[in-house]
Amino acid sequence: MGMYHVEITGRDRRHLSALGGRLRVVIVGYRETARGIVVDAYVPAEKIAWVERQGYAVKRLEAIDAHARKRQAEGRDAKQARIRHGRYGDVIWGGGYLTVDEVEAAMVLGERNHAEYFERIRLPNLTWEKRRCHALRIGKGSGKRRRAVCFVGGVHGREWGSPDILLYFAMRLLRAYRDRIGIRLGSKQFSARQIRSIVEKLDVVIFPQVNPDGRHFSMEHSAMWRKNRRPAPRGRGRHCTGVDLNRNFPFLWDFDRHFAPHTVESTRNPSDYETYIGTRAASEPETRNVIWLLDRFPHIQYLMDLHSYGETILHNWGSDQNQAQDPRMNFRNAKFDGKRGLIHDEGYREHMSHVDQKEAVSMARSISAAIERVRGRKYKVAQSVGLYPTAASTDDYAYSRHLVDRRKGKILGFTMEWGRSRAVTPFHPPYPEMRKVMREVTAGLIACCLRAQSL
Repeated sequence: MGMYHVEITGRDRRHLSALGGRLRVVIVGYRETARGIVVDAYVPAEKIAWVERQGYAVKRLEAIDAHARKRQAEGRDAKQARIRHGRYGDVIWGGGYLTVDEVEAAMVLGERNHAEYFERIRLPNLTWEKRRCHALRIGKGSGKRRRAVCFVGGVHGREWGSPDILLYFAMRLLRAYRDRIGIRLGSKQFSARQIRSIVEKLDVVIFPQVNPDGRHFSMEHSAMWRKNRRPAPRGRGRHCTGVDLNRNFPFLWDFDRHFAPHTVESTRNPSDYETYIGTRAASEPETRNVIWLLDRFPHIQYLMDLHSYGETILHNWGSDQNQAQDPRMNFRNAKFDGKRGLIHDEGYREHMSHVDQKEAVSMARSISAAIERVRGRKYKVAQSVGLYPTAASTDDYAYSRHLVDRRKGKILGFTMEWGRSRAVTPFHPPYPEMRKVMREVTAGLIACCLRAQSL
């Protein structure tokens, strides 16, 4: 019967938070309206009536299957157009989402055309389908005390736009520096001097396509595919393929020990379509590539993980609400196992210092302000825990590193949910809309870099 994009309204925040952990409904984002809190969700058509019987109001927004097939066909046509015009891998020329292979080709082009201040980084772990991933570094010069920022994307296969955004940002930055000009994005202007300060004072580390196997499968076969393509366990069917990489990092990965029951969406069931956590923390080669990259650049101070959708900039923590009063109440303290994740009570809250909290919010607001200048879209700033807690995510792992091992530098972690909820196929919107998103998010990433290199 297919999948529906829906709005679900519940009695209150506690009622809505039960959807993900307890009822296994795929919740993507939420917003506050005059009617109360409304969540975006994806529900099989045959399950809608069941959700309504649980006391929720459900509004159908979109039967996604036909639209998703249209996006896939548009992508294939756009690739052929780029080949005909000699623009293979050219994200600036555009025309459609880059393919998985074109993302890698774009980095080869960047290295060829900007060798003096561009480094293509070969990552050590092949994916399950034997793809070799690369990251890149933009920066002229080097030095042990040189600050760094890190942007990653493509963790979830169906979120096609994040690799394109990151490559668009990189190529705009590289070309502006080469030509000694500024960058204009809507009404937001960055001067040539600001661009020069980023490239000459900062290392900008970008991993545009963390999960190429999942992205390829989504673009060519199943548009809603989220996970990687880890083979199904022996004796299990193909429906058990894949791991959610954003539940596979070594931060509270053992969720059923660390959290109260039914509070996180994570699952140990490999047949789960969305949030199977894998066989162990960092079991996946794609996860280990991100960890390796953070180790390779020990002076990274900020990490931004790009996802879709919901026009929100999220900061640490995602495991529970924050508090700064009691440092003993933290993710390393086994005394609080089984109490985390009940975000509507006072039994547990994750420790974060006032200084870090203030800087995280300030950085997120700077990014949001730059985005708004491009075409007026307002990205909300919020703590990652939002409506419901998460475990073993990229941004929380990045921030937790210095607390687990004092030899590692502090990295404030962020997740950006780009794109509008009401766009058609919001995980991978029509490409004309995606181009607008690319421009606004690029403004936010440049603002992030400017703040990082000036502190």
